[in-house]
Amino acid sequence: MSSLAKINSVLEKFWWAMTAVSLIMVLVFCFMQGWDKWGFYFIIPVVTAVMAVMRRFLRKRLEKSEAERDKNAAK
Repeated sequence: MSSLAKINSVLEKFWWAMTAVSLIMVLVFCFMQGWDKWGFYFIIPVVTAVMAVMRRFLRKRLEKSEAERDKNAAK
């Protein structure tokens, strides 16, 4: 596993953690202070989840590219 693949893996986990933390925080504040004030902030967990999915896509594409490169180098 290359260093870039490790970074992608760590960043993917980071974005999933940020999704969970931001969702919990927005839910707590929404229950404490009301939907009218905090409902808009539900966009933050959605954005962080999109970032995690995008990072996962990039990680998978990098792994595929490295596997093809190693396959071609073995020939």
